[in-house]
Amino acid sequence: MVRFLYNILIPLLIPGALIRLWFRGRAEPAYRHHLAERFGHLPSNLGAGADIWLHAVSAGESIAAAPLIEALLARGHTLVLSTTTPTGRAQLMRQFSGRAVICYGPFDVPRCIKRFLNQVRPKLALMIETEIWPNWTTACASRGIPVALLNGRLSERSFSGYQKLGSMMRATLRQFSWIAVQSTAHANRFTALGATADQLSVTGSIKADQVLPADFIEQVAMIQAKCAHRPLLLAASTHPGEEEILLASFKALKVAHPDLLMVLVPRHVQRAIALQTLSAELGLVSCRATLDRVAEDTDVIIVDVMGQLLYWYGASSVAFVGGSLVPHGGHNFLEAALCGCAIVTGPWVFNFEAQAEQFQRAEALTLVTDEHALSAAFETLLVDPVIRQQQIERAQQLVDESRGALDQLLTGLSPWLPDRAGVPR
Repeated sequence: MVRFLYNILIPLLIPGALIRLWFRGRAEPAYRHHLAERFGHLPSNLGAGADIWLHAVSAGESIAAAPLIEALLARGHTLVLSTTTPTGRAQLMRQFSGRAVICYGPFDVPRCIKRFLNQVRPKLALMIETEIWPNWTTACASRGIPVALLNGRLSERSFSGYQKLGSMMRATLRQFSWIAVQSTAHANRFTALGATADQLSVTGSIKADQVLPADFIEQVAMIQAKCAHRPLLLAASTHPGEEEILLASFKALKVAHPDLLMVLVPRHVQRAIALQTLSAELGLVSCRATLDRVAEDTDVIIVDVMGQLLYWYGASSVAFVGGSLVPHGGHNFLEAALCGCAIVTGPWVFNFEAQAEQFQRAEALTLVTDEHALSAAFETLLVDPVIRQQQIERAQQLVDESRGALDQLLTGLSPWLPDRAGVPR
């Protein structure tokens, strides 16, 4: 009954979804592009289909999946990579254009997914993190296409929402051939929703297997030179409602640290102009990373291009990881740790609660609850190199200890990976 109602409701929601995409396109025109792909019409460069369909909802999930995608491409597999957001598409295009077909995933409507699968004809479907779509899995199952959920995670909020779907969620999860999750806590939630023990494996986070790009040291040196080697305080993946707090805290710090530069990297770079306006309202001089030079009186650099966050992490000694001063749920700490930053985060980390608990237990990050605590944390980490370095080393040790998820995923997928003559599986 729930599935019947779902399949009646979802098509009725499509016009509203299109209107929402159109209105979002006023600020971010990319939302209006490639709309046909959302109905299952794929790009003309698809050719004869692909071995594997991999779906990552947005930029963060696309970055997390990158080591796996690289490994599959190295083994000779052909891939269709789908996503839901323009930032996800841009991230995939930046890394894999010319090596894989990149498109938007179809709406979870039977006709759309049928059209999509008729063109892709995958032998294996891989969903990243929390991409659980009833009609996608049913359509794949009806064609004998194995589906795996990789790097799986399920926050308390998502778990509560999925619980309301009852038997439909249980049936959907049981159509997955394999569910590889980041932690035991996530595994327990999937079990409570109906996944069986033989479907589940705890493999850790694939993001710990990320490798720094070959030009990392060169790019970091260029950033530091551009900033006249001033100390950088990075605010990464920030959301509306956080920047006001961060900028106010930074302004207070400037009294004791006049050379300090704040680097704002908004989660959505299209907000750069709005952040310049906000900075000016607070009496701070800002510039955009791609358009302006960093003058002597510059207070704030706003990064207005995607794909640069790793380099800014590398150039900074202290980083706030955003989405955590507002109830967005936070973002992954592993990139900041990998690049050697002391990490500060707010209290809203429910998307990465197991990771946050692990880092807190190891004293590998500083969790703050308000603006006063934020300023105090920044002050301590900026002025005390011993405390800062100890925290950085603890975080990097956790990253090293967390590596290995990629090998576990490739081994676990081996029963379903399409054969490639002469290529080891």
